[in-house]
Amino acid sequence: MLNVTVCVVVYNAIEHIQECLDSLMAQDYPIHHYELLFIDNNSTDGTKELLLYYNRHYSHVRTLINPVIGIAGSRNLGLRHARFDYIAYIDSDCVAPRDWLSKLVAGYEKYAKEEPKLVAVGGANRPPRNTNLLYDSLDIMLNTFLGSHGSVQGKRYERDRYVPHIPTVNVLYFKPILLRLGGFDVTFGNIAEDQDLSYRLGTAGYRFIYMADTAVLHKLRSTWAGWFKNMYVYGKGRMWLIRKHHHKTDMMLIAPLLLILSMFAPLLSFLSPLLQGPLLYFPLLFFFSVIECARVRRFALAPALFLLYVGTHFAYGIGEIAGLLKNRDFYRLEVSAAQSVRSEKK
Repeated sequence: MLNVTVCVVVYNAIEHIQECLDSLMAQDYPIHHYELLFIDNNSTDGTKELLLYYNRHYSHVRTLINPVIGIAGSRNLGLRHARFDYIAYIDSDCVAPRDWLSKLVAGYEKYAKEEPKLVAVGGANRPPRNTNLLYDSLDIMLNTFLGSHGSVQGKRYERDRYVPHIPTVNVLYFKPILLRLGGFDVTFGNIAEDQDLSYRLGTAGYRFIYMADTAVLHKLRSTWAGWFKNMYVYGKGRMWLIRKHHHKTDMMLIAPLLLILSMFAPLLSFLSPLLQGPLLYFPLLFFFSVIECARVRRFALAPALFLLYVGTHFAYGIGEIAGLLKNRDFYRLEVSAAQSVRSEKK
């Protein structure tokens, strides 16, 4: 049986962290075979105090305080301080099923026998269902190519399969390989650091396997403005990835950028009626939204799904433009000031 460190990076997550904690404490995996390692970015909303309480009262819970806010650097801290050779990452706004860790470990042990270059296994993350209009629309959108480009970030595959990337919201890595490649690139700060790591691992010949039965509940941005802001950030991260890994460029992933640029074409339609063509994006996307809602028998969601597609595509594209204009190295986040705050057990 594998010994595993479960690492969670946290910052001002008091709204969700208790549910995340409860789900990780309730895992059916033997308690002496895993530890919980929380990296707190010096939260000010009570999160840090809650984690320190668990730190004091439970022998398998540890908390590190990293006063420099940044996901990449904090995940590297987790790598360096993890006690075990296998490290699982999950986000603080996620809730893991009771058998989550057991399934990840069983999957890794199974596939490692067949694939000598295996470095990670992981699964999907899904928004809560039947809670609000945004989450219900996201549940449909993320399971489509136009919504997630087939990424396991949202796409729900029915069978286990090789994939080029598994997000750190739900993944189990073999730690020594990550350390050998230098861990996460801190110049990505809070975005795309896991995709960059996957690119480097893939280039080195390592493999990832998606497991269909290991999904976690992910409480994504719960407001429309919050979701679109997040898509802007994702778009910026995507452009930084393209600038660093030119050979990995996927034209479909820069389609939102091209979409925004194409919207200027109708202004020149006096030169040719064909320049009004980009406007077809809107009726075609609405038709697609209706089809997707019909497929899951939720017709009333079609208008919201259409608006979600449009807002997501445009926010992502604007983010890609920002990623062209801003150098990611400007956002380098140092982690040398991190300190352990584990206190004596009572």
